[in-house]
Amino acid sequence: MSTSASTFSLRYWFRAPVRRVLARQLYFTGFESLGLVVLIGIAVGAIIVSQLHYSIGQSGTETLRLMSTLLLSELAPLLTALILIARSSSAMASELAAMRVNNEIWMLTQFGVNPVHYLVLPRVTGMVLASLLLAIYLAIAALLAGSMMIAGANAFSELRLLGETLVIGSIVGGLCKTALFGLAIAAIACHTGFRSGGAMTEIPRAASRAVVSSLLVVFVIDALWSLL
Repeated sequence: MSTSASTFSLRYWFRAPVRRVLARQLYFTGFESLGLVVLIGIAVGAIIVSQLHYSIGQSGTETLRLMSTLLLSELAPLLTALILIARSSSAMASELAAMRVNNEIWMLTQFGVNPVHYLVLPRVTGMVLASLLLAIYLAIAALLAGSMMIAGANAFSELRLLGETLVIGSIVGGLCKTALFGLAIAAIACHTGFRSGGAMTEIPRAASRAVVSSLLVVFVIDALWSLL
């Protein structure tokens, strides 16, 4: 497969098959994961508030400030990445491995369709976009749950005050890390699926390798990001 600069030419986005694959990837990775992400966000917010505010005795304002810092810099990107690895990485690798076993990828090349343009590009893009949206929803759910536990009916007032103190650099940094995680997860899943053998037993193996490799790479990226 060619990996030249023309691979990511904008003209491919005007092709209906590529847009359909992107839409399916966004639906499966983003929309179908939304409920789970919101529930996890609520649980994370409740846990942080119960530990910092009720157990340790930290003030409500300081608890929300610390929670927002943790969510933006670490928890939201990492938890979103773990959810995507569990739900989407294995599924993506299995799907591409099955296409390879059934010679569907070879047939695409025979019809003059570049598999990178049709299979890889929309999946990687969909994973990156979905990871960004899910991380935002997770952080919002956690902050909303935490502020309601602390301030009750005045939760939205607390959130408005918190929003005035947030550092734009922290938000941008968290989103960049989230996008990098999504890119790495999708790239590993696609690579694993394409590199699988021709036997049916390679399909679950591809899924397993994609999950393990994605976990390793995400934690390595996270560690290196913290050191920079």
